[in-house]
Amino acid sequence: MPKALRTKPGKPYPSFPLTAHPNGQWCKKIRGKVHFFGVWADPDAALASYLRVAADLHAGREPMSVSSGGLTVKEMGNEFLTYQAERLSSGQISARWFEDCRRVVRHFARSMGVSRLASSLVAPEFQRYRRVLATQGLCGTQALGVHALSRAVGIVRSMFKWADETGLVEHTPRWGRAFARASAAEFRRSRAKHEREYGKRIFTAEQARALIDAASPTLQAAILLGINGGFGNSDCAALPISALNLYAGLVDFERPKTAVARLVPLWPETVAALRTLLATPRVAPANDAIARLVFRTEAGLPLVRQVISKHGDGELQRTTHIDRLSDWFDELLAAKKLKRRGIGFYTLRHTFRTWADETNDQHAIHLIMGHAIPGMSDIYVEEVGIERLRMVVDHVRSKLWPRRRRAASAGKGVSR
Repeated sequence: MPKALRTKPGKPYPSFPLTAHPNGQWCKKIRGKVHFFGVWADPDAALASYLRVAADLHAGREPMSVSSGGLTVKEMGNEFLTYQAERLSSGQISARWFEDCRRVVRHFARSMGVSRLASSLVAPEFQRYRRVLATQGLCGTQALGVHALSRAVGIVRSMFKWADETGLVEHTPRWGRAFARASAAEFRRSRAKHEREYGKRIFTAEQARALIDAASPTLQAAILLGINGGFGNSDCAALPISALNLYAGLVDFERPKTAVARLVPLWPETVAALRTLLATPRVAPANDAIARLVFRTEAGLPLVRQVISKHGDGELQRTTHIDRLSDWFDELLAAKKLKRRGIGFYTLRHTFRTWADETNDQHAIHLIMGHAIPGMSDIYVEEVGIERLRMVVDHVRSKLWPRRRRAASAGKGVSR
């Protein structure tokens, strides 16, 4: 071959990851070994060949051949995310859960190798992946806590279980004993460590009163719902005006997260705060659906919402969770010098549950908080008297304001 034809070409563009080798191929040195990916004349094909096996080579694994037509980890992940996107569009899962699935599935595929056959993964690899999550997390810089680690492991196992049930793989893999959600003991240790370092996830009566007194009308009404009936961020954000009966002092509204019916007797202070909020001029709602909600942001949007980003072809790219209620509450905590790790708006729900537990009326507490009554009781308990519900919330009120007289409790039984 003439010498002129053997002159090595330069890279097609500066970021091209391969180098021209004198033998006429594009190559790259990985972990001390030179690998070849295709001829000089077709750099695009060489790049594609490199990308198919890059994750395996850089991780020190032998690339698996996919010529047999088996399902690759990337293909399985894409199918699983398509399924989850359909559930998202039908309201079966939240955008926040979809985003968790997207991040975990893509991280898992990159860690295992996108071109690996899903059926080729073995127990030691799953165990190594769990160690990666426990030491480096999803971003490579921060280890996952016990709850986040269990959630990530659960998503991976759910993906394989779904693939098995839909016939994409012949069977679920052998995980190995280490690739499991955190044990009850790990959760207890994590909670005990957090409490030693940052304290319990609860407010004192003095702290709760200080937050109520310093809050804006919107935030004050939300805080009172949180401590009066265990309302969380999404509960407040989704609360429709039609669920309020301020004359009777009741909220009758199923919990958005679980769709479990809940009935909450309201304190006079909570009723007054809601009346003030609804009578206060506010920014016009962005649409008719938001106009039917009790709460909205300074821009006329829901307090809690998800922004879904899509590619040009309509495929879901990512979701962003926006929670203005948390933002406002965190600012108030900082202003009152009460901010510490693990404390937020949801701490009001913890506080309500802790104080309410002193009444020893678990069924009434479940109905107020929107929890399903556990066990066979959920089948046989047909109604919980409203006087029992009022007894629970009045006890919590007496903990918050010990010097105030309890509101009178009376009423008929209500159906669940």
